Amino acid sequence: MMKEPCYPDYENSILNFSCSILKHYGVKPKHATLKAADALLETEPKHVAVLLLDGLGVNILQKHLPEKAFLRQHLVCGYSSVFPPTTTASTTTMLSGLSPIEHGWLGWDVYFEQEDKTVSCFKNWLMGTETPAAPYNVAYKYFPYKDIASLINETGNADAAIVFPFGPKPFGKLDAWFAEIKRRCSLDGKTFTYAYWEHPDGYMHKNGTESKEAHDCVVELNRRIEKLCKSLKDTLVFVTADHGHNDIVRDYFSENYPEFAKMLVRAPSIEPRAISFYVKDEYKSVFADEFNRLFGDDYKLFTKQQVFEKQLFGTGEPHKNLTGIGDFVAAALGSRTMFWNKNAKPFKSHHAGMSREEMIIPLIAYKC
Repeated sequence: MMKEPCYPDYENSILNFSCSILKHYGVKPKHATLKAADALLETEPKHVAVLLLDGLGVNILQKHLPEKAFLRQHLVCGYSSVFPPTTTASTTTMLSGLSPIEHGWLGWDVYFEQEDKTVSCFKNWLMGTETPAAPYNVAYKYFPYKDIASLINETGNADAAIVFPFGPKPFGKLDAWFAEIKRRCSLDGKTFTYAYWEHPDGYMHKNGTESKEAHDCVVELNRRIEKLCKSLKDTLVFVTADHGHNDIVRDYFSENYPEFAKMLVRAPSIEPRAISFYVKDEYKSVFADEFNRLFGDDYKLFTKQQVFEKQLFGTGEPHKNLTGIGDFVAAALGSRTMFWNKNAKPFKSHHAGMSREEMIIPLIAYKC
């Protein structure tokens, strides 16, 4: 029997958390704020830091830490990611204060009709390759946005910055990452710091959610964050995530279901657990029945019309350049995960589906 989908809650989500931060610093948000965050920000801390740990959903937190652990002791609530609950869509929402339908960064691989290319947005590669999609960044060309630090800095109400483990000024080692957060939260004036860390997600993709690597990572992050928090003064530290994780069973469209694959105009996109299908005209009338026959126990299928009616990718005005939502979108509910072919990365765990394990993320807070 198919599990019930856990739909995103765009009144109680990472979108609303981002809007709380923006509102606190005098930026008018485009969406409702998160009441739990608002209450904490009303204490007017001198420094605010948001630590986003990739993949640390509530299910992962509970799986690897005892109730007495620092991060679980200071869990304010579980709340919703966006759809799909995946890094590209969720962290861009955190960075922009916009829903996925507004910012356009729907998932790892997005189809751009303007270029007739499916592009891995963060890497700017053609899907499934390491070939540059263009001499410019395709996703930024069609979906530019102003990030949360820039928006806050424009108000003059705080010194805002982003701390990444990669990019032009990377803090790629955990020691350096924590040191930079601590340095910023010790400055004389008011500061806001958004700090993203790429684990435990990376360990879980490679080794699974119950692996020793994932466990050791979560335990170490718990220890280091407790140490950081207890070393700071007049600082409100939030810890959250972009999504949770599920261990998966892999399957393949092109190799195992060639008759189904021939119904498609191009290889599916967005994410293996949040799949956008572009269907050949002659198959559109039978596609849903065939999909549900083959995959209906594991995925919930939506027509394009239903995607917009249900506001799966969020509220707000769809971006004018958005072309990445195909004729149908399928959201995974169980462990079975469909890839295009066996060339896909050999992940043991994944996310982006509509299970509660993937959708519900923690809001953790500590007032130093």
